[in-house]
Amino acid sequence: MTRFPSPGAPAGTAPSVLFVAPDRTRADAVAAALARHDVPVTVEFDLGTALGRVDDRTVDCLLIPGRFGRHTAVDLVALVRDRHPELPVVLLGPGRSDDDGAATASPAGPLVADPAVHRFSDDIESISYDRLADRVRASVARYRSSQAQRTERDIVSRLERRIQRTERKITSLHGVAMRLASTADADDIYAETVEAAERILNLDICFAFEAEAERFVPKAQSSTPTDRELRPVPKDSGAMGETFRTGESHRAVDMELHAFGRPEFGDYRSGLSVAIGSFGVFQAVSEQTGAFDEIDLELAELLVAHTNAALQRLSFERRLRIERDQYAALFENSADCIIDSEFVDGESVIRAVNPAFEATFGYDESEVVGRAIDDVVAPDDRLDEAAKLTEMVRAGDFVQTEVRRRTADGERDFLLRSVPVGENTIYAVYTDITARRDVEREVEAQNRRLDEFTSVVSHDLRNPLSVATGHLDIAREEVDNDHLAAVARAHDRMNALTEELLVLARQGTDVFATTPVSLAETAERCWEHVETGDAALVVASDRTVVADAGRLHQLFENLMRNSVEHGSTGSRDAPDDDDRLTVTVGALDDGFYVEDDGAGVPPELRSRIFDSGFSTGTAGIGFGLTIVSNVADAHGWTISVGESDAGGARFEFTGVESES
Repeated sequence: MTRFPSPGAPAGTAPSVLFVAPDRTRADAVAAALARHDVPVTVEFDLGTALGRVDDRTVDCLLIPGRFGRHTAVDLVALVRDRHPELPVVLLGPGRSDDDGAATASPAGPLVADPAVHRFSDDIESISYDRLADRVRASVARYRSSQAQRTERDIVSRLERRIQRTERKITSLHGVAMRLASTADADDIYAETVEAAERILNLDICFAFEAEAERFVPKAQSSTPTDRELRPVPKDSGAMGETFRTGESHRAVDMELHAFGRPEFGDYRSGLSVAIGSFGVFQAVSEQTGAFDEIDLELAELLVAHTNAALQRLSFERRLRIERDQYAALFENSADCIIDSEFVDGESVIRAVNPAFEATFGYDESEVVGRAIDDVVAPDDRLDEAAKLTEMVRAGDFVQTEVRRRTADGERDFLLRSVPVGENTIYAVYTDITARRDVEREVEAQNRRLDEFTSVVSHDLRNPLSVATGHLDIAREEVDNDHLAAVARAHDRMNALTEELLVLARQGTDVFATTPVSLAETAERCWEHVETGDAALVVASDRTVVADAGRLHQLFENLMRNSVEHGSTGSRDAPDDDDRLTVTVGALDDGFYVEDDGAGVPPELRSRIFDSGFSTGTAGIGFGLTIVSNVADAHGWTISVGESDAGGARFEFTGVESES
């Protein structure tokens, strides 16, 4: 049975009128008359039953006679008021009524003071049922309005009390946040969170779990015991896993209907699940269905936000300590010279230097702290350059350049890397490159001398050799003998020597750029450029390697020329063999090989054949294999010489990058 139907009844709903009648004749007449005026009446002949309906609050208006058995109207109203102080009562009893129907003449004085009591004549024939119906409807309307206002006031009062309690909880949670902000241990943060949830938010059964690689590990729980002992939970399980994965909070009104099922640590009917950022999950549960509302969830989220902030602070402080320790170790142990400085009045003033700076620059830290970097290390003729670099760093630019700087023992070359940190801090890192620059200067000088040598060879030596060759050709047209033939051979050797000397000289100065190169195409092209006689080329691989195309050409041409010049099969004791030489190019697991079926290289000579000028025959000049070795070294390849299956020479190149 609905306990308060009337106050919530919509406007225009027929009133619920109960007539406590002493006899049926009178009751039927009144009920029929009011029904004709759209006021339905329920008749009750038992006073106790009628008062029970008053207790149940299922009546909007009560019609009672002037007397009911031994009870007078005053008695009846008193019985009603004991049960319902505001229920409208219409008395159908003796007496006269004024224009508005209120009782004005009655021995029952207390009734006059009751605004919800109205009296009409008990003479059925003289009752104005129009006025009675209007009076009932007006009384019911005032009654319903009064009850609605009372209900509204009750709701507002409850909301105000809830708001006050919520505000007190929020204020208390602020205090929790202050304590968490000074907590130095993660376990204590979890414990403080659960204690606050239990004490402030009245979450009697709650837990905090920390996320590990594959599972959630319990870190704290409330004082109320769970059905089962807490244990680690798989990372992908239930509401806990979903909450952590999505970062979205969950409120389960009924675990039986919740998408993620019940918790694994007890038989509970409702719950809250809130992610603690990337650290874990907070949960609260209850044995009652619908134990938590949205405010409970929002307060739990507020608490957990404080927890997450505290754990983030700890994580940041931990990383900061690690970075600080790493920086201190790097600063103290770095082989590079490091200056820690700050900008003061536009200058970079030294705050600290590391031991490497003291050792390299020759200045003790106590001598330089508080001084501008440029005043300490910049030579007088480079102060403007140093000032420009300082301005670049101050503008937030990372500077990396080679500089000349002053030390206690004179000027040295450094690679300077200046790093701005924040608005006022700069780290200047100096790497001593004096030895490297000395080597580079020496190499530059050698290259200049080499260029001069190349110029002499390619012009000053070639020109007179060309003149001599021309005169020799004229002389041989007039007379030819063995002496002139010997001169011609000498000229050929001088030309070959000149070409190979130029190749060796240019190998150190040519631009070196690697690209994908086909072994087959390179070998076949080189074979066309070498005088090979009746020798044959076999290419056993179409592999593509990463190499400098020009230098790979030099390597193949010199190996092929070496095979043709030194690999003749005519010296072998094999009368049935074909004297035609075959050169084969093939692939290895991490490189390639070039081999022939010629005479081969004796084992005792294999360690010397790459030496400059070494030759085992009269046709060569001893630079061809040196060029091959230099090309391999330039690429970072390993070269080895051995014997082919046919007994000839086999050159293997490993450590070669292939294009997949």
